[in-house]
Amino acid sequence: MVWQPHTQLQNGKYTIQKTLGEGGFGITYLATDETGKPVAIKTLNDNIRKRRDFNQCQEDFLNEALRLAQCRHPHVVRVRQVIQHDSLWCIIMDYIDGTNLGRWVEKEGALPETQALRYIRQIGDALRVVHQQGFLHRDVKPLNILVKNDLAQAVLIDFGMAREFTPNLTQVHTEYVSRGFAPIEQYDRRSRRGAYTDVYGLAATLYALVTAEVPESATARDHHIARGKPDPLIPPQQSG
Repeated sequence: MVWQPHTQLQNGKYTIQKTLGEGGFGITYLATDETGKPVAIKTLNDNIRKRRDFNQCQEDFLNEALRLAQCRHPHVVRVRQVIQHDSLWCIIMDYIDGTNLGRWVEKEGALPETQALRYIRQIGDALRVVHQQGFLHRDVKPLNILVKNDLAQAVLIDFGMAREFTPNLTQVHTEYVSRGFAPIEQYDRRSRRGAYTDVYGLAATLYALVTAEVPESATARDHHIARGKPDPLIPPQQSG
């Protein structure tokens, strides 16, 4: 059941204000703590709670929280606490007052190159720390990058698909792709992976920011190139 405004968690330590967004696995709320400071609270959504493998989903969700807590960086959303409420694990995070880059581009159009590059450098530096901790984010895209209202800083969010990795080692990961932003190796459960897996998503994000278009998917590009055809990805200078 979706928590309604004024729902209290942890004996009033946190009070739900509204729903911020819901994805395939999680739902995120805006709440206030006991001092009135805003926080974001993420937990599993109703669809996941009905699944037979709910316990495994809970374990994966808790692992997400632990992975995220290890990645301390000014451009990675900060975990403040992990709690349990109504038998659900919840991640208490800093609330970022802003909007995601996907929504921003949809509303305002393509970003100026200098502004887009500033955000990409910030997220690239954040990913360097994520990789040093032995994790891949695996879902770098405009929707998972929040920009604060002052437009100066970008913050990487949503580590639900993050997994441990060993550079250039063939590993088995759950299949998950955001078309246009996922590299070719993410279409296979068993494949070599490395920091370049997230770099592809970061580069695709830059393309989307400066063109206001989702780039051609990795599978379509691979299909054309394997048959000796030109890469269907339109260069940003020619886009639009």
